[in-house]
Amino acid sequence: MTNILNFSSMKLEQQKKWFGILLVTPGLVWIFATVFYPLGYGIILSFYKAHLLKLKKAKFYGFGNYEKLFADDYFWNAVSNTFFMTGLWTIFGAVVGLMMALALNREGRSSRVIGAILLLPWIMPGVCVAYMCVYMFDERMGVMIELMVMFGMIDKKLTIFSDPSMAQWFIIFVTSWLAFPFFMTMFLAGLKTIPKEIEEAASIDGAGGIAKLRYIILPYLKNIIVITTILSIVWGFNFFDLIFITTEGGPYSRTETLVILAQRMAFKVLDLGYTSALGVMWLLILMIFSVIYIKAMKVV
Repeated sequence: MTNILNFSSMKLEQQKKWFGILLVTPGLVWIFATVFYPLGYGIILSFYKAHLLKLKKAKFYGFGNYEKLFADDYFWNAVSNTFFMTGLWTIFGAVVGLMMALALNREGRSSRVIGAILLLPWIMPGVCVAYMCVYMFDERMGVMIELMVMFGMIDKKLTIFSDPSMAQWFIIFVTSWLAFPFFMTMFLAGLKTIPKEIEEAASIDGAGGIAKLRYIILPYLKNIIVITTILSIVWGFNFFDLIFITTEGGPYSRTETLVILAQRMAFKVLDLGYTSALGVMWLLILMIFSVIYIKAMKVV
């Protein structure tokens, strides 16, 4: 009788095991098909001289694509633009997000309503924001430009999307506007965890707003600041729609980031070998930030 029970128990365990494997298999297949296979194929393709329309005629090129990449001024310009623009809109978004979080860190219906309204930039699709910017600020048909000229605010039409410096700063400004609700939400959640007793004690001791910010709020938000900054940088490295629709990386490659350069090399130049090598380098950079993020998560 005992043997029969043991056999039945073992059979039930095996059934559970196979049932679990059956449930997991579709997910594993999907991950392999959408992540590991394209990743592996891209890494292999980076060692080939491959044309988008002639993939069957691809020839082994060794490290030729990487040599070409490192010797390309457009690549280093894209790296510089990516770090510069991502760094600035992360800083601006974090500062504005912290200011908004501090302003909304109070009980009341008005704070919740205003907070919900301030989330709109984060909720809006990037494509919609991009076309809205074109409609409002394009020098040929921009509504805001026409109104500013009409009311004498400017003497001539601004050439935002055709002036290299203005185009770059415009992208930074709009992206900061898109990013600050994310920082605001994360910082606001962190502020809710600060014990009120500590702030009240600081007020009794005569600490002002700056002192509270420096010695209480920022130390409490330190880990959240690190995590949100890394996530914002990773997001910035993959930011595409606004830049592509408004400037396409121009003028004079001033707003061309790594993702815009990859799109141009893949679908305009049709050089998949170069694009794959660019993707590998891009992946390595993001992996560094991912490792930092994982370590930061362990600290929290």
